Amino acid sequence: MTHNAMSRRRLLRYGAGAAGATLAGVAEAGPVAAAPAGPVGPAGVGGRPRVDRLPVPASWRAVPFSLDQVDLGASLFTEKRDRILAYARAYPVDRILSNFRAAAGLDTGGAEPPGGWDDATGNLRGHYSGHFLSMLAQAWAGTGEAVFKEKLDAVVAGLKECQDAWTAQVGRPGTPPPPAVWSTGRAGGGLELSGDGQYVGLPDATVDGLGTFTIAVWVRLAEKRTWSRVFDFGTGTGTYMFLTADDGAGPRFAITTGGSSAEQRIRGAAPLPAGRWVHLAVTLTGGTGTLYVDGAVAGTNPAMTLSPADLGAPKNNWIGRSQFGDAHLAGTVDEFHLYDRALDAAEIAALAAAESGTHGNLAWYRFDETSGSAVADSSGRGRHAAVVTGPGGAPGPSHAGFLAAYPETQFIQLESYATYPAIWAPYYTCHKIMRGLLDAYTLTGNTTALAVATGMGEWVHSRLGALPREQLDRMWSLYIAGEYGGMNEVMADLYALTGDTTFLATARCFDNTALLADCVAGTDSLDGKHANQHIPQFLGYLRLFENGGAEDYRKAAAHFFDMVVPHRTYVHGGTGQGEVFRKRDVIAGSIVTTTNAESCAAYNMLKVARGLFLHTPDARFFDYYEKTLVNQILASRQDTDSTDDPLVTYMVPVGPGVRRGYGNTGTCCGGTGLENHTKYQDSIYLRSPGGDVLYVNLYLPSTLRWAERGLTVTQRGDYPRSDTTTLTITGGGRLDLRLRVPSWARSGFTITVNGRKQTVRVGQDGYASLARTWRSGDRVEARFPFRLRVERALDDPGLQALLHGPVALVAKSASPGALPMSWYGSLTLSGDLAAVAEAGERPMTFTAGGVPFEPFYLGDTDPYHAYFRREEPRIVFAGTDAGVANRADTSGTTFLDRLWAGAPFADRRAFLRAVTATVRAWEAAGLLSRSEGAAVTEAAAAAPMKP
Repeated sequence: MTHNAMSRRRLLRYGAGAAGATLAGVAEAGPVAAAPAGPVGPAGVGGRPRVDRLPVPASWRAVPFSLDQVDLGASLFTEKRDRILAYARAYPVDRILSNFRAAAGLDTGGAEPPGGWDDATGNLRGHYSGHFLSMLAQAWAGTGEAVFKEKLDAVVAGLKECQDAWTAQVGRPGTPPPPAVWSTGRAGGGLELSGDGQYVGLPDATVDGLGTFTIAVWVRLAEKRTWSRVFDFGTGTGTYMFLTADDGAGPRFAITTGGSSAEQRIRGAAPLPAGRWVHLAVTLTGGTGTLYVDGAVAGTNPAMTLSPADLGAPKNNWIGRSQFGDAHLAGTVDEFHLYDRALDAAEIAALAAAESGTHGNLAWYRFDETSGSAVADSSGRGRHAAVVTGPGGAPGPSHAGFLAAYPETQFIQLESYATYPAIWAPYYTCHKIMRGLLDAYTLTGNTTALAVATGMGEWVHSRLGALPREQLDRMWSLYIAGEYGGMNEVMADLYALTGDTTFLATARCFDNTALLADCVAGTDSLDGKHANQHIPQFLGYLRLFENGGAEDYRKAAAHFFDMVVPHRTYVHGGTGQGEVFRKRDVIAGSIVTTTNAESCAAYNMLKVARGLFLHTPDARFFDYYEKTLVNQILASRQDTDSTDDPLVTYMVPVGPGVRRGYGNTGTCCGGTGLENHTKYQDSIYLRSPGGDVLYVNLYLPSTLRWAERGLTVTQRGDYPRSDTTTLTITGGGRLDLRLRVPSWARSGFTITVNGRKQTVRVGQDGYASLARTWRSGDRVEARFPFRLRVERALDDPGLQALLHGPVALVAKSASPGALPMSWYGSLTLSGDLAAVAEAGERPMTFTAGGVPFEPFYLGDTDPYHAYFRREEPRIVFAGTDAGVANRADTSGTTFLDRLWAGAPFADRRAFLRAVTATVRAWEAAGLLSRSEGAAVTEAAAAAPMKP
C-alpha cells in the first residue's frame, strides 16, 4: 500500500470516527466475539468504550490511543523501525509456518524453520512465529502497508490449517520415547547416543562468565559424522562454542559471537578413530587455546580474544547436538569435566591416562546411571543434566483447539514436574502464539485469528481447569520449565473479547501464588528469580484486576515494579545478571562482562510501567520508560540493514570493555526485538477516560489524530538528539494538555504557547498542565535542557555513569578494567560537567579524561564502558590541592560528592559557605581533623573558581 493509500484509509477512518461514533460504539457493546471497530470507540451498551477492540477497564485513569492513530515523524526511532520493517517485508511466511506444518503432519514445501531456538527440533520452537505475527500486526497498524497485512493473513490462515489438522488427530494413541541407553564407559558407566535425535541437555549458566576454562571428555564414536558435536554451547547460529568430532579432516574447536565467518578456531591434525575410546580436552587461558587428543597437543591458537564469557547466557548447552542442526553424535560418552581454570599439559595427560584424581569443579558428569534420563553432577554444584532421547511417537491432542509447533508432550510432562532442559517452557511458547493471534485480531481485524486463539484458550482450560492449586503452584515454580510468559494476560483478554468467563477462570490458574503473595505484602523475594520468567506475570495480574479481579492483583504489580525500579536497574534501564534478579540495591556488585540486562526483561518492564500508569498517572513510570526506551531498546537494534537477520541483541551488557552481539534469529530476545521497534508510538500520548486531558509522555516526533475530539496534534523535533519539541494543534476546544516534566529536567523546563512564555507548575503527577480552549494553529514549544550528569551505582557511589539528558553515554574503550575519571578538581561554580567533558563534532558526543563518550543508543559492536570509576583521592578546587584526603562517609559519599551536590553556586561567597558547612559536617563525623578542615577552607579561598 502506498503512503497516499494509507493516508486515505486513515482519513476515511478519521471522518467515520467523528461522524459515526455512536453507531461504532453500539456495535462494540460488552464482551463480544468479533465486531470490527475503530481504535477508540465511545461508550456502547453498558458504557464500555473500546481500544483496539478491547473494552476500556473502568479502573483506567489514562487510556491509550491505537497504534494507527499515531504516525511517527522522521527521527532516530524511525531509523531503527525501518530496518525491522525491511526484515518483516522480506522474511518468508513459509519459514514462519514450517515447524507448525511439520508437527501437524502437513507439507512444509521444503521451507526451513527460522533456526536458533526455533529450529526443527528445539523445545521452544514456535515462539518466534508468535512474535513475528505481533510484529506484522504492529507494522500494519503503524504504516498501513498492504504487504504486512497480506503476510499476517497468510500466517493466520496457515496456523488455522495446522490447528484443524491437530483437531482431526484428537485421541490418537502415541508411543513412548525410547529410553536412555546406559552402557559400559571408559571408567565405570557410559551413555550411548544413537545419533537419532538423542543428546544431553546441560543447565543454564554452565559456562556463563568463564574467561579461563578446561573441558575434557571421553568419547567412543560409533560412526564418523561430519560436523557432529561433542559439545556445543550457544544461542543459535551466530553465537556459540563447540567441539566437533569431525570437520571433514579432524576435530575442531570454534568460538564466535559473529557467526561462522568470525569463528576463532583450533584444528586437530588428524581424524579421530571410530570404535575406540578417545580422550578430548580443550583449554583456554591468556588468549591461548589448546586442543588435546589422548593427552597430546593436537592444535593451538595463541590469538584468541573470545571466551565463554562473551557468549552471554547461552541456553543451548548440549553434548551431542549442534546449533546448526547437523547430525547428532553417534557414540558413547563418559567422564565429562568442566573446570574454571586451564589445566596444564601434565594434568591433561594424567586425565587421559586415567591417573588423575582431579575432576571438574564446575561440572562433572560420570554417566554412571543405569536407568532414567537424569545425569547427576558429581562436582557438588548441583548442575544436573538430562538425556533427551527423542520424541517417540506422540499421541494426538487431548482436546480440540490445540496448536503448537510440537506435540502436546511437553505440556503433559510439565504436569509431572519435568524440569528444564528436558522440557522448555511450553506455556511460554503457547503465550507467544496466542498473543500474536490476538494482536492480529485487535490490530488488524482478522477474525480467523480470534477464532484460532479462542480454540487454543479452550484447549488450555481443558488441561489446567481441573488441576489442583498445589499442582499448579509446583508447576509454575519450576525454573524455565514452568515459565509461562503472559498466559494470564491473554486468557483475560480472551474473556474481555468473548465474554466467556471460562477464560477468566483459566487466567487465574496462572497465579504464581507464593511470589504473588510476597508482592501483595511488599516483601521483596526477587533475589535469584529468573527475571523474564516473572515480569510478564504481573501484566496478567493487572489484566485480571481490570476484569473484576481483587485489588491485590494491582497492588502486587505496583509493589513488584518498585522492587525493580530503581533497586535493580542499570543506567540504561535494563535489569538482571545472567537473566536473574540479583540482590536489592546491588548494582555494581552484579555487573559482569556480557551477561547483564536481557532485552526481553526490558521489553516486559516497559509494559508493566505503562500498565501501571493507566491506573495511576504518574510521571515516574514514564521516567523509567524513557530511560529504558532511549537507551537499552534503541541500542538493541544494530545500525545495519539486513533482510534475513533481525540484528537485535540478547543481552545489552554494562560491564567494562564489553561489546554487543547482534543477530538472535529464533531466540526469545530475537522475538521481542521484532516487536520493540514496531510500536514506538504506543505510549507517546494517552488520554483521560473522559477525553478532557491529553498526556504527552514522550517527545518523539509524531502526529496524533484524535477523531473523537476532532483534533490533530503534530509534534516536531529531533528527540533524543535535541532538547526541544514543538506541538501544533489542529482543531479546537477545551483541553488540559499535560506535558511530562522529566525528573532530569525539573530545573530549566520551559514552555511557550504561541511564543509567550508560560509559568510552569509541575503537578503531583509530574506533569505541567496547560488547560485552555485551543484553536487551530496554536503552537506549544517545550524545552527540557540536556545537561551532563552522573548516575551512581546504589551500592558503590564511586562507580558512575555519564548521561546527557535522558541519554546514557558510553566510554568507547576496550580496556578490561574500569576507567578512572577525576573531575571535581576542574569544576567551576556552576558545577556543570561541561567544564570537564568537551563536546564533540557529532551530536551527543563528548571527550572526558581523554576518552570519547558516545550515546548508548548507537547500534554498533565497538567495545564500551557504561560505567567508570570516579577516583578523586584528594580534595582539589580548580586545580588548588588542599593536601587532604577526600574521605567518604558510611554511605560511600565523599566530601567532594557532598559539596558539589549543592551546585550550582550563585557566587564565590555561596561556594565558600558550602565548603565551610561541609567541613563542619565532616569534622563532626570524625572524617576531618581541625587542621585538615582548615587546610580545605584555605584551599577553597585561594582557588581561582570561575562562574
